[in-house]
Amino acid sequence: MIENTLQRHPAVAVAAAVGMPDVYTGELPICYIQLLPNMTTTEDELRAFAETEISERPAWPKHIHIVDSIPVTAVGKIFKPTLRRNAVKRAVDTILTKNKFTGNVTVTVGGPRGMRVDVKLSDAQQKDATRLQDLLDAYLFEATVTS
Repeated sequence: MIENTLQRHPAVAVAAAVGMPDVYTGELPICYIQLLPNMTTTEDELRAFAETEISERPAWPKHIHIVDSIPVTAVGKIFKPTLRRNAVKRAVDTILTKNKFTGNVTVTVGGPRGMRVDVKLSDAQQKDATRLQDLLDAYLFEATVTS
């Protein structure tokens, strides 16, 4: 529904929707957009377009990201695992920023929960790593935090 709607926008070449981890709902819909050549629009314009065209409010994308290109497989299908990893990394980066942590976030597909996040904190003490670990344990992905 999200992808089909956004692909009707005159500036959009490809739209790909994935779930972004959310502590309350489990996942929120977000969308990655590749624009047509020589076309411009903003993420806010695309969000407004989606909200007027999609009747189900829970399906409205919570975030829209305009990217240079959408990853595709060798046969030209959208490769969503790359987009899901990016969505998880964005979610974890937001948590780091909100809690005034800095560090390196690595996201890989796999593990018992389907997605694995490793965070190496910079200039942090063990209590900071423990606090961040507690925050990340509330999500559906598997996470390991080191300092």
